[in-house]
Amino acid sequence: MSDPYYAQDDEYGLIGACLTGGPDVCYEVFARIPPDAIQQDKLRQVYEITKALLGRHEAISLQTVVKEWKRSIPQLTPPFEELNRCDEICASPANYPEFAKAVLEAHHRRHLRFTGDRLIRDSAVTTLSVDQIVSNAEAGLTVEASKEEVQSSKSVVSRFIDATQERFNRKGQLSGITSGFHRLDKLTDGFQLGELAIIGARPSIGKTAIAIAIAKAAAIDHRVPTLFISLEMSDESIVRRMVSTVGSIPMQDIKTGEMDEGGMKAMGSATAKVAGSPIYYVSGSGISSIATITAVIRRAVRKWGVKLVLIDYLQKIHGSKSAEKKTYEIAEVSGKLKAVASDTKTAVVALAQLNRENEKDKGRVPRLTDLADSGQIERDADLVLLLNRERHEANGEAIIAIAKQRDGECGLVPLWYEGQYCRFTDPSPSFQ
Repeated sequence: MSDPYYAQDDEYGLIGACLTGGPDVCYEVFARIPPDAIQQDKLRQVYEITKALLGRHEAISLQTVVKEWKRSIPQLTPPFEELNRCDEICASPANYPEFAKAVLEAHHRRHLRFTGDRLIRDSAVTTLSVDQIVSNAEAGLTVEASKEEVQSSKSVVSRFIDATQERFNRKGQLSGITSGFHRLDKLTDGFQLGELAIIGARPSIGKTAIAIAIAKAAAIDHRVPTLFISLEMSDESIVRRMVSTVGSIPMQDIKTGEMDEGGMKAMGSATAKVAGSPIYYVSGSGISSIATITAVIRRAVRKWGVKLVLIDYLQKIHGSKSAEKKTYEIAEVSGKLKAVASDTKTAVVALAQLNRENEKDKGRVPRLTDLADSGQIERDADLVLLLNRERHEANGEAIIAIAKQRDGECGLVPLWYEGQYCRFTDPSPSFQ
């Protein structure tokens, strides 16, 4: 039976995540976990050394920690056995939220035990009034509850400066994952890790096509590990459309198999590109619950290092329990997608249905209120993109309305739709 007051393996895993995850993971961990939350003495010293290295903007690795240990604690042998254990337990630094949660919970339980013991001791002291005893106990609980939430201005500003410097060093490169559309990337800086993006459209406008375009740009063009979750189409259907998009092969030709030698050659080349890309597929009705989907995402992050998750589509996902209204269920789903994006540091892009109001006023640009079923979607989302085009035109102009962006401006982005390939592209320069 595990000790609720001692998260031994999670402490090893947390240190391992800090040593392999780079500054971003370290900043997140150090902001949440105080050094005294690490119960093992040697690991706590490693934790403090790592924190000191980060404060001096020095590289963090097993080697630099050992070097700093020898410099700052020369009288003690570096804990090589413990460090190896850290590496063994931490399969991926993306697991740090789970480790941090367990370590912090054990730390809180120890503090609660201490507060309880003090309460018992104080209750026997006749010189203390009952009010004083209760006040002491409440103070202990209040300090513990607020410890991880309150941060100094210096700490927050320091992280802001580091993030700003990192953006400056990129010299125009995206901070997030590319959408594959130049103007959209310019306005959004890509899909950001740890954030939830929503792409809304009416049926048959091209929700799946835009998701496939994003997957192609991220996974095939830029080798970003991508998870494609579909509750509408089979994985074979997704691959078929992906091959059409990549190889510029008409969907009808793939369906009928009526291709000349050039078409077969293009098909072979496109198939090889798709097969060799880091795209992972999950489809079917068996994954329709939000609990299953979040579990699938977490496993994909651990196993394949997934950074981008595409979900087709949000309103098909069921909540953890039946709700009287669909809006309540969707609110739960969007909230948990937001949480899993933040916890796993992935960019989650969920497709969503727009309501019929969008079609009543022909030619109207879609807006946030057109999102079907729940206003909670727009509140949870960091980025909301609304797609529109003439449904009955095989080829033609399309737009993406940036309806919400937490840290940027809204606006309209022109696209071009090619029906034979079910594909969106950047329009020609003359159109822009």
